[in-house]
Amino acid sequence: MIPNGALVLFKTRPAIVQRDGDRIELSFETGAPVRVRDKDAELIHAGPVKKIPAPASGGEFETAWEMTAGTALGLEELAELAFGATGPAEALACRYAVAEGLLFRLDGERIVAMTAAEREAEATRRKRKEGEASERAAFVERARRCRIEPGDERFWGEVEALATGRTQKSKMATDIGAGDGPESAQAWLIKAGLWTARTNPHPIRSGHPSKAPELELGPDDDEGRIDLTAMEAWAIDNAWSHDPDDAISWDGEAVWVHVADPASAIIPGSAADLEASNRSGTLYLPEGAIPMLPDAALDRFGLGLADMSRALSFRVAFDTEGLVTDVRVVPSRVRVTRLSYAAADPLLAAGPLAELARVAALRKAYRQRNGAIDIDIPEVRVWVDAGVPRIDPVPHSASSGVVREMMVMAGEGLARWAFDRNLPFPYYSQEAPGSRDDLPEGLAGEFAKRRLMKAGMAGVQPRAHQGLGVTMYAQATSPLRRYGDLLGHQQARAALAAEQGRKAEAPLPADELSMRLARAAAGGQAVRKAERQSELHWTIAWLLDRPGWEGDAIVVQAGSGDALLCVPEIGLETKIRNSGFELNQAVRVRFQKADIARLDVQFSIV
Repeated sequence: MIPNGALVLFKTRPAIVQRDGDRIELSFETGAPVRVRDKDAELIHAGPVKKIPAPASGGEFETAWEMTAGTALGLEELAELAFGATGPAEALACRYAVAEGLLFRLDGERIVAMTAAEREAEATRRKRKEGEASERAAFVERARRCRIEPGDERFWGEVEALATGRTQKSKMATDIGAGDGPESAQAWLIKAGLWTARTNPHPIRSGHPSKAPELELGPDDDEGRIDLTAMEAWAIDNAWSHDPDDAISWDGEAVWVHVADPASAIIPGSAADLEASNRSGTLYLPEGAIPMLPDAALDRFGLGLADMSRALSFRVAFDTEGLVTDVRVVPSRVRVTRLSYAAADPLLAAGPLAELARVAALRKAYRQRNGAIDIDIPEVRVWVDAGVPRIDPVPHSASSGVVREMMVMAGEGLARWAFDRNLPFPYYSQEAPGSRDDLPEGLAGEFAKRRLMKAGMAGVQPRAHQGLGVTMYAQATSPLRRYGDLLGHQQARAALAAEQGRKAEAPLPADELSMRLARAAAGGQAVRKAERQSELHWTIAWLLDRPGWEGDAIVVQAGSGDALLCVPEIGLETKIRNSGFELNQAVRVRFQKADIARLDVQFSIV
């Protein structure tokens, strides 16, 4: 128990004790007194003292250390050795000397005189720390003027970590005036010449890995696989596509959609499955794609990359109105010819592809009768060639429309197939858009329709996809690059195995499937955000390479405040102060300036 009138330390402050029952009241030189427990204060001198003393000066601490090096001693003993006196002022001075940690240190409640080796190590550490502090201060001074020298990486690396989202805060960034967020840190790095406008931080900020997973796939499951190699099949896509995962065929009566079959080697819970779940999908960047699955999955299951391809094939029959009437799902072997849209378009005039074009027109009319919304906004391809951004228009293609209809048909067909079997399944739905009354004509009308659309939703309950005009739907044609599609294939293959009496993993129950879909949806949002931001980043980088660039724009939203303009040539939307614009008015715009860190770009009217 600490006696009345004792001198103590409380949180490094000296105080005098006044007992108050089982507590003590501490009085300081300045500030209000506080009541604490005995164990919260450190006894310095039993007193009694009436006034807090100034620490005694002139103590022989070096001599005291030489006499006790490597041993433990009490505060009173240290005061006697250093001062030849043990009063409150001497005790307080000794306790401050211990706190300095140069000759003595605390070990619990004991004072220990350092050994010679410990003393030397501590002195070296402090000297190094003082040097680092000096170097840091010098860097801060230079960095405020954006002057960087070799060896400064250890300091500005902290700012880079903030810019890439690897840390949420950085004292260094604040000290050098680089702000407290990733955008301001990026702006400083560019200004300092450490980054350029071509440094894209958005993929790293998304948390998506920077390369394909390096994991083993399971063995091929070819049991029950039927031979469809005699049927012509075409994988039709953009000329720059490198991951073909769907193909189409016509058997004279029905449509066949063949889809890559990685689910035959990736079972739920496997390492590749869990990694795909974490990634949610392939990240498509102007710099290139970062796959969801190991590279081996594309090599083994990409359609048309070898003479024979493994697929999960859907045969979809329909009536004269375009309504799906029957669906068959089979693991298959197919022989696929890869075509670009440009190469496929002339083939739509005759043969099986002409039949598929006829079915596509029938299906599109069917969906439009059911309220489908088609939005036609000009597209461009933003890509990076040897570090240089490029922007190319994406031409309209008849075959791309055919392929789209076949994929929608396959998604509707597989959803119906799963529903008929009461199979827990990853359905995809969309609520009806807002009212389409009084929509403007032209491109402004297409943008107005886009604003009316509701977000799509994945879930285990089948609901209508109003945007596509179908009563139920599942995303099922991209299992190489979308985790939800892979889940659907895993469920379908498990159901097929059960129907055939084969030993295999049971389909996932609805609650587990729902949890996986929710996780994939959250990850998918991050992937899409990184893709959008990266595309805008490289578009701005393209503009920065062309000061004063001019192009044609269309007014797609007007009214009070700013007007929204679409610049079709570069696929960019920009706001400009409304100066009496009319919808669909064509105007000439000039690039003025951009803040690439904040993805902000400004144009003026020519």
